[in-house]
Amino acid sequence: MPTITKATKQRYYTFLLLLAIILIAATLRSPITSVGPLIPFFRDELEASNTIIGLVNTLPLLAFGLFSPFVPRLSSRYGMEMTLFIAMIFLSIGVFIRALSGVPTLLFGTLILGMAIAVGNILMPGLIKSTFPYRIGLMTGIYSVSMNIFGALASGVSVPIASASGLDWRNAMQVWSIISIIAVVVLAFRLPVIRATQKKVFMNVKSQPSRALFKSKIAWSVTLFMGLQSFIPYSLFTWLPDILGSKGYTESEAGWLIAIYQVGLIPTTFLAPIIAGKMQSQRLIACISGLLFFFGLLGVSLTASTIMIAFLILTGIGAGTTFSLAMMFFVLRTNTVSESSQLSSMAQSFGYIIAALGPILLGSIAEWSNGWTVPLVILMTVSLCIAFLGTIAGKNEKINFGT
Repeated sequence: MPTITKATKQRYYTFLLLLAIILIAATLRSPITSVGPLIPFFRDELEASNTIIGLVNTLPLLAFGLFSPFVPRLSSRYGMEMTLFIAMIFLSIGVFIRALSGVPTLLFGTLILGMAIAVGNILMPGLIKSTFPYRIGLMTGIYSVSMNIFGALASGVSVPIASASGLDWRNAMQVWSIISIIAVVVLAFRLPVIRATQKKVFMNVKSQPSRALFKSKIAWSVTLFMGLQSFIPYSLFTWLPDILGSKGYTESEAGWLIAIYQVGLIPTTFLAPIIAGKMQSQRLIACISGLLFFFGLLGVSLTASTIMIAFLILTGIGAGTTFSLAMMFFVLRTNTVSESSQLSSMAQSFGYIIAALGPILLGSIAEWSNGWTVPLVILMTVSLCIAFLGTIAGKNEKINFGT
């Protein structure tokens, strides 16, 4: 029997870690983006109002916001990878059970998966920074691309799966638990090295962000940038099918158009972190990303022809750039993994609570105004706010964590 060298073992476990990052990233949006195209399938069956429908995509965001402050404490106790391992188990359960019965089960399963996704949202930037310190831009790009490829795929194939012979909308929701189950298996293979190294990077991280963060203009700009750049995509994941339906598109066409919107995210989520990592200041690219959002949404609101595809891709480019920059700001505006996790916790806690307003607020306004013009104007206004905040968050300056 040939002897397995230490270098070979290290490469094996590094490969498993890379695979785990890709798989975990793939689970952070697909359970949510798969819901929007399926709304016409289950709205009537479950007799759900627009408020309930909005709550289905709002609950994960509330879970992100409310649960995020506790993630560093869990990580400090169990280690990042073990915490992610447990989160992927709960994510698999949440994705599967939400489609088993009626509205209560749908909301309960959604809350569970939202808490599990919150763990991934918080820990992934710190895991990348601690394990690939010289490849932060590249690894953030790979992480973001995986998230958005599977997010786009979930939007595009949900309706075909639900329409297939012998299947329905419940199966189209449950199928996305397969990825998180595979992630659990991959992390299980890493358990020997996880236990051997006892890697607890967040050992000294507080469960709440440092008080100095709340006094920092840059920290608040990163937080608001994070929240508003999430406000738009999660609103679109919920209501873009209805917006497109009001313009004459079928359910299947709307599903694929949402996928096309997310295609715009894929190259930018890979390239933007690499470009941003090489820039001293990210103010210009952050401002431009907000303007891309604005002009893309302006086009979506004004057209119903095939040129819609171009405006959806432009909106996707804006979404991909702003998301990648938000993830990079957690690293670029701090000095250590501990500080990065604290900024990430603050930004995602407050930011996702802001984003949670989107699906319910826009759905209610659409019912009140009997159309989607006012909601789209709100989204365009948010885009301009993102552009402004980007000029502050992108400043080449570290946050002072001193008291």
